[in-house]
Amino acid sequence: MSKNIPKIVITPHYHLWTDALHARALAHQARNAWDRGSYVRWTVNTAWTAFETACKDSLGATGLGNRFKETLNDAISGLSLPPLDWGKGLWQDVLKIYQLRKDYVHVALPQSRLFADVSEADDTISTLRDAIKAIYLHAGKTSPPWVDDDYDRGWDDGGGSFGHPTVRRQNTDETHPDVIKIAHVYKGNEYVNEILPPGTDPEPYIQNLLSNTAVPISAVRVYRGNNLIEDRTIPMRGTEVVAAELDR
Repeated sequence: MSKNIPKIVITPHYHLWTDALHARALAHQARNAWDRGSYVRWTVNTAWTAFETACKDSLGATGLGNRFKETLNDAISGLSLPPLDWGKGLWQDVLKIYQLRKDYVHVALPQSRLFADVSEADDTISTLRDAIKAIYLHAGKTSPPWVDDDYDRGWDDGGGSFGHPTVRRQNTDETHPDVIKIAHVYKGNEYVNEILPPGTDPEPYIQNLLSNTAVPISAVRVYRGNNLIEDRTIPMRGTEVVAAELDR
């Protein structure tokens, strides 16, 4: 669980994937077997939904929920693509996850099995990440970048340990009326990140901020002197983003 990319969630597919990563993180942090089992089952169900959605997107398929293997085979055949080998390797592992998901959804397990080990969450994320990449490759398409996201903080510590330093570039006069300032908004408060010379293109600094932020920020703002010239909403997971804002 090491690769962290900025969680700028602008598609339903990535939203589902971050749900699964969040559930896995909570499974690792759970303090008792009851909670751990709940979060493991959440991971399995949500990660499978993200995978199934990726299959629909990559193949233009519909109705994969019932008889998944057969309907996916039909979709692949309909595009004149080579069949998948379900008897070994990755696709055999995918079927194991599918069966596990069905068992959890339909409670086809003894109660003792509901106290699931966290390894089930880890294996599900790892297997379905590889499967998402594989199905896009099989369809001759590029897999979405979000599938490489492999990190979630789990329970938020409130941000109390996180600092918000300001970088002042050398020879920059902070009092100049055209000085460029870049700020971010976190938990309703604004913090200045960069103070740049007049005329500086702020975009590279914005992208650097988004690539390296350790907390979910809800907006990036750019000022020329004291005048706000850009106010960009950032739909990162963990922010108080209103759902309607994502559908604009």
